[in-house]
Amino acid sequence: MKKLRYILFGFILLMIYSCGGSSDDGGMMPNPDPDPMIDFTVRTVTKTSSHPWFEEGSLIGYTINGTEGSQLNLTRGTKYVFDINTPTHPFYISTDDTGVGAGEVSNGVTGSKTQTGTLSFTPNSNHPDTLYYQCSAHPKMGYMIILSDS
Repeated sequence: MKKLRYILFGFILLMIYSCGGSSDDGGMMPNPDPDPMIDFTVRTVTKTSSHPWFEEGSLIGYTINGTEGSQLNLTRGTKYVFDINTPTHPFYISTDDTGVGAGEVSNGVTGSKTQTGTLSFTPNSNHPDTLYYQCSAHPKMGYMIILSDS
């Protein structure tokens, strides 16, 4: 009987431990961030009226962390990493609100015009206060980046 109690207790602990790492708030153990270096996840969707440039430019738009056409508020001197998976839609930082390759920003940027991979961006004092993230092949897929000093 005592042995059965220990087995049952062990089974209960195993069930609690294996269920504790769920992604909902009811889990007992937090899920670790898979990559703490990623600030923004970039994907593509068919634009809806939620996108600021709905019915302008491309029918496809970028999502940033799951939100269409997000305005990004970034701080100069901070490095930002974009995880990009947007086949046929090369992602880049631009001074041009339309995109399609115009106004590419190369200073402080690595991985520009990538479709799958990462783009890193460290804004500095040479960058204007307003930039854009865009597609180099299609117009108005992204939106604004607002830079501040702190």
